[in-house]
Amino acid sequence: MTTLEVEITSATTARVTAPDTEVVQLTAADRTALWTAIHQHSTHHALETAAPVDVAVREAGKHKFVTVTPDGTATASTPSGPIPTPGMPPTQPSPSTEPAAPQGSGPVGPVLLAAEPLPPGPAPPTPAAPPSAAARRGVSTLGAPSSAAAGHEPARFGLRGRVNALLGARLTPKPSSREARLRRTAAALTGPFPDRATVAVVNVKGGVGKTPLALALAATVATHRGAGSVVTLDLGEAGSSFTDRVAIPPTDEQNTRSLLTQLDAADDVGSAAVARCLARQPSGEDALIAGTATDRAWGYDNVDRLAALLGRYRELLVVDTGNSHLADRWRWAIDAAHAVLVPVPLRHDAAAAAHRTLHTMTAVRPDVLARTVVLITDGPGDAPVVETDAVDAFTDLGVPVCRMPFEPRFASGERITLGALRRPTRDALTTLAATAVELMTRART
Repeated sequence: MTTLEVEITSATTARVTAPDTEVVQLTAADRTALWTAIHQHSTHHALETAAPVDVAVREAGKHKFVTVTPDGTATASTPSGPIPTPGMPPTQPSPSTEPAAPQGSGPVGPVLLAAEPLPPGPAPPTPAAPPSAAARRGVSTLGAPSSAAAGHEPARFGLRGRVNALLGARLTPKPSSREARLRRTAAALTGPFPDRATVAVVNVKGGVGKTPLALALAATVATHRGAGSVVTLDLGEAGSSFTDRVAIPPTDEQNTRSLLTQLDAADDVGSAAVARCLARQPSGEDALIAGTATDRAWGYDNVDRLAALLGRYRELLVVDTGNSHLADRWRWAIDAAHAVLVPVPLRHDAAAAAHRTLHTMTAVRPDVLARTVVLITDGPGDAPVVETDAVDAFTDLGVPVCRMPFEPRFASGERITLGALRRPTRDALTTLAATAVELMTRART
């Protein structure tokens, strides 16, 4: 197998050396074009020899090794000969006795060596400023280095993600890329929450997806904040589907009635006693179902007592509300919510119910629309003609409108686990959760 030795001499030039051939100088307009030129030259050489070629790329003392086949496929490889070092003359390899690799031996489709600029070589060392006394007191110089921020982690998706996987590079996502935007959005979920932070999922019409949305939203926040940080509270009517949609069904003792009984027995309920009444879910969030709660348990004051207790041990309360706007628990959810999400399928009846919901909410709490987001959820049976009029009606009330892609698991009635949802749904949930956090951080009037 022939070996090409490529030395990158600048951001736009490279020198290519091959056995029994003259040195070739490659020039390009920028760094990306230079890598493309290297790939094209390697592919042309492989075509001439009718066999794969090993390409050893050297830049600033670093080496990368790639095998390029005649069809243009490039795969990361280990060197078949000694690793070249600066100042060392190119080694003339002995003629290879191995047969040429077949056309289909590499991955399907051509892969560029690098379609994005690789990080520059290390800069000359500069004398570091002596650490201040305060810095020495805060962190020992013997401590392990701090973890890199999420924005500086290598890209995992897109073109840069493929280059990283192929060459072992550590290219970060472009600031304008979808992955970078999603990382910035996810970072908002790790910030501080207000005391007794509450998000209510509300619509006076049933069957619009309140329960799966509440469960998936809680799982999303728990993924970023850690286990035991979020609890989903079932405030629906008797016979709601909450128990049928949670990933891990609760036991007979894990319900609001058991927790309220402990509150009646002692005002100071410990964290372990609270945890026994909650059903831990796969993503680390907890679920508290209504169970066989009586009307007394669902009085305004008792719901507030439960929420205050949960707020002592959990950072966020996600409330799945019922359909009756006359119920005390529904009115409590509107009054206590820092953010309100109103899911609306594109149907005439659902849009009309959502519009009534917004007006009913303002009767309970006049400033609630400033903390409300309408979420249009795609699904089977949608009537696209509804969207224009519905969006206009919502925006006339000053309520922003977001859109969520269709999620088959929401519509199928299955139990909700974050890992089973489609990636576009998970990304949309992250953005929605960050939007709710932004609403929560606004000062209440």
